[in-house]
Amino acid sequence: MALYGYIALDGQGIEQRGEVEVRDEREARAQLRSRQLRVVHLQEGALPAEGGWGVRVLEFIAPVLPRNWLPVRGPDLALLFRQLALMLRAGHTLVHALDACARLTPKLRARALVRGLAERLRGGHNLSEAMRLAGRPFTPLMIALVGSGETSGELDTVLGRLADDLERRTELRRQLASALTYPAIVLLAAVGVVTFLVVTVIPRFATYLAGRGKEVPGPAQALLDISAWLTEWGPLVTLGAALAVFALLAARSHALGRRLSDRFVLMIPVVGSTLVAAAMAQAAWTLALLVRSGATVLESLQVSAQVMGNRALGAAFERAGELVLAGRSVSAALSQVVVPPLMRHMAEVGESSGELDTVMEAVGAYYRKELDARVKLLSAMIEPLLILFVGGIVGFVYFAFFQAVMTVSSR
Repeated sequence: MALYGYIALDGQGIEQRGEVEVRDEREARAQLRSRQLRVVHLQEGALPAEGGWGVRVLEFIAPVLPRNWLPVRGPDLALLFRQLALMLRAGHTLVHALDACARLTPKLRARALVRGLAERLRGGHNLSEAMRLAGRPFTPLMIALVGSGETSGELDTVLGRLADDLERRTELRRQLASALTYPAIVLLAAVGVVTFLVVTVIPRFATYLAGRGKEVPGPAQALLDISAWLTEWGPLVTLGAALAVFALLAARSHALGRRLSDRFVLMIPVVGSTLVAAAMAQAAWTLALLVRSGATVLESLQVSAQVMGNRALGAAFERAGELVLAGRSVSAALSQVVVPPLMRHMAEVGESSGELDTVMEAVGAYYRKELDARVKLLSAMIEPLLILFVGGIVGFVYFAFFQAVMTVSSR
């Protein structure tokens, strides 16, 4: 037998703390469910004593911790929707559930957001209206889904689906970021090392060799020429690069410029197909979620276009919504260059079978697996190319450096 400490909510949403002595965690959860308790936290061993000096210190410094002032992100909203769904299934009223979530939320900005929602509900608004008035971080997809859940009476189910969707989107972003972070760090470090050697070390050796009447070796002289060029033209090159970045950002601030730049990104080998796989997974899950929650296909396409990060793909779904409004089928409306043929074909299958939501859920799972494979391919391609590129540059610099050293040592 083992001792498990727990924090749970009773039928009134009041926090309960205690310990149970059971064989394993599964039995502990079963025993707590039999007491009509909803587990919030369960750990092996006793819980820390409440009111101790350590707890008081943590409570004192908690408001000034940096995490409390960070913006409300997707994981915070996923946790909120998951808790709301759980409490609504347990029989809580929505206002009572929001009050309980506010007490359980550790981040101050998230707590203020939840309390604001509760106050708007007390003022006579429904949850979707309260979310719309709150603005960010609630997206049109969330507001539309919550509104459909309120209309259909299945708000707890919709909130659970929203939590699943947010967790999947967070995982997609994590995969894409992890594939690009390591190469970026390695490249940045290599550029720093090479710049230090070329600008600082090699010129000193050249001065020393010239003072001793030695001829500077060819590789070292090449680096000296590069260093001199960077010294003379570096500020102008940096200014030009800064202006180019500014122009790109200015272009992306307009709808047409962002659409064109996003379309160009989709044309990059491997990277473009990876972004398409991520976007199609998100679009398919969004369509499945909205159609299953009672939204029309037109509304689903419009919301899907708004939540897509790539505006070229988003514009394609906006156009598809216009074509559906004009009487075209979903598969015909999605027959556009940037939309993969599989997406169009599966939309046709879903329409003909009357199970568009189920088919789109399967399509989302397929593209998720394809994304996993493409992220691995991207990492497998970038790392060796980066090693060869960086290794070649660093190797040449060290060759020039040691050749200069050997010239110094020779008589």
